[in-house]
Amino acid sequence: MKFRVILATAAMTFLASFTTIAGKQAALEVDPFAIVYLRYILAFFILSLILRYRHAKLVIDRKDIKPLVFLMLTGIILNQNFFVIGLRYTIPSHISLIYATTSVWVIFLNWINGKKHPVKKQIYASIITVFGVSIVIGSSLFVFNKEIFIGDLIILGATLSWASYTAFGKEMVHKYGPIKTTFIVLCGAVIVYTPVGIPRVFSVEWQQVSTLAVLGIVYMGLFTSGISYVLYYYILKHLEAQHLGLMVSAQPPTTVILSIIAGFEILRVNTILGIIIIGSGILLASRENSESNQLKNDTGKSV
Repeated sequence: MKFRVILATAAMTFLASFTTIAGKQAALEVDPFAIVYLRYILAFFILSLILRYRHAKLVIDRKDIKPLVFLMLTGIILNQNFFVIGLRYTIPSHISLIYATTSVWVIFLNWINGKKHPVKKQIYASIITVFGVSIVIGSSLFVFNKEIFIGDLIILGATLSWASYTAFGKEMVHKYGPIKTTFIVLCGAVIVYTPVGIPRVFSVEWQQVSTLAVLGIVYMGLFTSGISYVLYYYILKHLEAQHLGLMVSAQPPTTVILSIIAGFEILRVNTILGIIIIGSGILLASRENSESNQLKNDTGKSV
């Protein structure tokens, strides 16, 4: 991988890993639909400034409207709504685990869409990373709670939406670039969601909302929906979708590390072991990607 891609991956992983921690309090105190709309507005603001600074012109081909609408529905509307609603009911560790299965769903979606048949290394890497995440989560996986179970199912819906956003977004990213693609689908979400979002925002009793919850909303809007989405599509431009999906598997141990630093968790043996296994899965996927690129350069054909 190029250094910039590695740096972008590290930054995206950190931003995404902190999202569940920053957003949990907001999800408990504020109407989830209001949170989602404010995320859209804040992300729209930051991306508008970036495009204005770069003097970027935005021209959309009419033939791209359908795929862009699909990306808007899956990656912006469905994913973010399911995520915030699920965050209210489940716990951050479960969210990290379920999102870590993104690579499995991306490989499956590419396969049923006839894009690419998964090779053995991709399958093995997916299994390894999910197994590693399971070890990180540890005993909490086996604690049944009806509320948490419902939240987990909602987060699974968010993960499937995100996997679709990942699997089918590469063509648009190559054509418009990561910033413009994210901005286009975000604009569509703002337009569609405004009739629902504005009444919800004004119905919130903001004087009773804690500062921590407000900061969580600001973080999710500016950094998660704005910067992190752009980084995600920037990486997708340079990697296969299934390999980018595997990078999501690095988020659970990162979330645990941040929780330890914040004093929410204690470092345990299963955490260290899980991080090692997840790293092995990511390394396996990266090696397969490097070998494929090298063969492509040598033969002039994709594999």
